[in-house]
Amino acid sequence: MPENPRAETGASGERRPLRLGLLRCDDPVPELRSICGTYSDMFADVIARVDPGVQMDTFSLPDDEWPDNLDAYDGWMTTGTRASVYDDALWISRFADFVRQLHAEGRKMFGVCFGHQMIAHALGGTVQRASHGWTVGVNVWKIHERRPWMDPPADEIRLIHSHQDQVLTLPPDGVVLAGADRCPIAMLAVGEHLVGLQGHPEFQPEFVGPLYESRTELLGADAVAEAQASLSAPCNQELVAGWMLRFFAGCSGRA
Repeated sequence: MPENPRAETGASGERRPLRLGLLRCDDPVPELRSICGTYSDMFADVIARVDPGVQMDTFSLPDDEWPDNLDAYDGWMTTGTRASVYDDALWISRFADFVRQLHAEGRKMFGVCFGHQMIAHALGGTVQRASHGWTVGVNVWKIHERRPWMDPPADEIRLIHSHQDQVLTLPPDGVVLAGADRCPIAMLAVGEHLVGLQGHPEFQPEFVGPLYESRTELLGADAVAEAQASLSAPCNQELVAGWMLRFFAGCSGRA
């Protein structure tokens, strides 16, 4: 991983580990939580498999938990949620304001799923229900533009998806980093400090299999069967988690 310019060194000469804030926007229902824990647990697990030294603090936005010292963190990550960015809820509008603050101050955020959509929504892009309905299972995107933190490089990425909203138009100064026919804006960037990702590097098949099964009435039996079958394919969770950490380590949390 590239050196973190913010890293403080102690007497031993060791660098200070990354400290990240996770903005938790939801949690699984209890019967699914018993499988893989909370969304915070899932992020902690995949991050620890890449770098066990990363420190992560969680803020539950629906419970009105907000950070009061942005300078204490190298950057911000988000979980997904059943909510939509255009829902009329106070915490969602406050989250949009928070993203605009991060953008104005050049602070780093890597938004996953809902966070990806919120970057677009808060900064002037468009997020709506996809005309083709839900996207579930393992999906493959092509990388359109590489950034230095995408190391090791890849031409395509395979990640688990579970969404019916998606980004339809970019915000000003936004660029598409990766996409596919079903989700053309699967990964976006605004400047060097904001990145959004529609797929889920934190999700594992043992969690989403039962999740899809519980949504059979909503998704349809055929869609669930197809999604379940896709889960046997390898995914790039750890590769993408490594990209996230390199993104945060690349500079101070301010672009």
